[in-house]
Amino acid sequence: MTASSATEHPGDAPGRDPDREVRSNGGGRPEAAEPEHAVASQSGVRQDGHRHRGQPATDLRSRLGWFLLVRLLLVSAFLGGAALLYTRGQATSGPDLRLGLIALGYGITAISGLLLPSVRRVFLYAAVQIGVDLGLVSLVILLTGALESPLPVLYNLVILNAALLGLGRGITATAAAAALCYGGVLAIVRATTPGDVHVAQHVFTHATNLLSFFAIAMLARYLTTQLASAENLLAQHREALGRIEALQRLVANTVDTGLVVTDATGRITSANPTAAEILGLDPSASAGMFLGALLPFAAELPADAPPAELTIGDPPDAQRLLRVKAATVTDTYQHPIGRVYVLQDVTTVREMESRLHDHEAMEAYASSVLPLDDTPVTAFEGLVGESQVMRRLFALIEKVAPTDSTILITGESGTGKELVARAIHARSPRSGHEFVAVNCGAIPETLIESELFGHVRGAFTGAIADRQGLFRQAHGGTIFLDEIAELPPSMQVRLLRVLQDHQLVPVGGSGTVTVDVRVVAATNQQLEQLVAEGRFREDLYYRLNVIRLMTPPLRERPEDVPPLLLHLLRRCSSRHGRTVARVSPRTMRTLVTYAYPGNVRELENIVDHAVTLCDGDILTEQDLPAHLSARPEPPGPAADPGPAPAPAPLFVSGQSLDDQLATYERDMLVAAIERSGGVRKRAAELLGIKYRSLRHRLSKYGLAAGDDDLDLGSVDRT
Repeated sequence: MTASSATEHPGDAPGRDPDREVRSNGGGRPEAAEPEHAVASQSGVRQDGHRHRGQPATDLRSRLGWFLLVRLLLVSAFLGGAALLYTRGQATSGPDLRLGLIALGYGITAISGLLLPSVRRVFLYAAVQIGVDLGLVSLVILLTGALESPLPVLYNLVILNAALLGLGRGITATAAAAALCYGGVLAIVRATTPGDVHVAQHVFTHATNLLSFFAIAMLARYLTTQLASAENLLAQHREALGRIEALQRLVANTVDTGLVVTDATGRITSANPTAAEILGLDPSASAGMFLGALLPFAAELPADAPPAELTIGDPPDAQRLLRVKAATVTDTYQHPIGRVYVLQDVTTVREMESRLHDHEAMEAYASSVLPLDDTPVTAFEGLVGESQVMRRLFALIEKVAPTDSTILITGESGTGKELVARAIHARSPRSGHEFVAVNCGAIPETLIESELFGHVRGAFTGAIADRQGLFRQAHGGTIFLDEIAELPPSMQVRLLRVLQDHQLVPVGGSGTVTVDVRVVAATNQQLEQLVAEGRFREDLYYRLNVIRLMTPPLRERPEDVPPLLLHLLRRCSSRHGRTVARVSPRTMRTLVTYAYPGNVRELENIVDHAVTLCDGDILTEQDLPAHLSARPEPPGPAADPGPAPAPAPLFVSGQSLDDQLATYERDMLVAAIERSGGVRKRAAELLGIKYRSLRHRLSKYGLAAGDDDLDLGSVDRT
């Protein structure tokens, strides 16, 4: 039945009271109808509390279907029992009238169930079915002993069925109809029984039965009315709760803050998309997971306490910093039933704060005349740096130094790879033994085997005595193999054997020697490319690349130039016997913005040059090398410029003005980057624009690759 055809409403039920209809109150707003008419389920209640016209009929049709099914089962049971008795005790007699009546009831019920889907006036149909029930009960009473039958109680079941069907005032009408039917049964009994003694003897029983009909009807009607009111109220509350939950989901899914709700055991019950993104979860599969497995120590956060910052992920690249605030959810009795967590990813904010701090420190160095004696310099085992990338490198050194793992240090020349190796040795348990540094590219190929592994007397011409070699010299300590990419192929095989077995054979010797040494290698070349070209053994590469450290070039950490400069100035001043105690702001700015192709080693040479030429106690631009000071050439006689070059055309045919301006702007950007040595900040100064504007323009023309703000400190584990 479609919604349009479901025109029935509770007013069509028997016993409808027109005085309790929905009325108009003069203002055009309808008053609420009687609650007992709202006998439909909660789905039949609209947002304003009134019932849909078609929904109660649909609900009644469903209940009526169950009603007919139960009646069919009961009649089937009666029919089966009666048939069994008939076949046993009355097989020779004629057909039993009672069996025929039961069969008639079975047929009526079955037909009623088949006709139910096509019935339009379902309330009238329900009333008819109640009438059929009353008729069947009356016949059963007549056939089972009349006045002596205990079955008048079945009338009460019919009344209760009317209540279960939700017929409203039809319940009272059913009780009245049951009384009439019962009276009819009594009248039939009296008419067919001589004398009235039988009826008179049961007056009290008959009166009690009749009173029970109305008592049960009143009680059933009261209960159904209260149930309907409760269903109405519950439906309204559920709808209000549904709106609140929908609003909560809308708010949770639109805010930029992560929201996670857990139960009392710490299992996630809901997480908004932002929280799922922060924690790396699938929003549809997050329910049921333990938050503690994703966010350690979250369950230990006190409720309503200030937000705490927790670190998740693996260092260094995947590590993130989260700001977490927790609140406890309680029930009516203040028992905790769950927790709500508010998550914010503040990794970028903290990195920006760190960069801002470094930039402010650099500006402080460059904007004032600095006294060398009063300015502290942070040093880590000879390494100087206060930038984020250097602090990360220091932390990695602290972490890997206590182990015996082989370490590969990569980076450009002059970035301090040997200082990193010495720092690892100094922080390791081997610090009490010798640190041996070897430059593999400076030893001739004919001597490198003897230098590394030693030789025995007479092994070759000139071997007049045994030599232990650098590996045995470093026994118990650390050997640093610098420029490992320059190692000859034959020596790569020998070195691989030492790394695998910790044993070596001296040149000219026949027995193996066991060495306990930690190997730290370094190179400024790309070993991966050398392996691909066949110039470096792949197996040796993997043996060396157990833990990898990268030393960042100085141009990528300009905030470290001021502390490095002060450190080197103090050392050079002491070595040269000078009293250089200050650096002019302009000199500091020049040194900070320089690209340093030679990295820290070049800065050390620049400082040594400046201290040597400095005449006073303040270092100025005149003391710097010529390629840094950029002193103007003295004016001389004007040279003949020669013929003037032909002017470039103002426009190119076939190109728009915007295209030509874009081409000109791109060429200027490329020229500024080349002139600044790849340092973006200095290129921005050359162009007279802000650094952010330069980055935007570079990104616009696809020139943003290799940003000089990227941190390159990292550790690779294989």
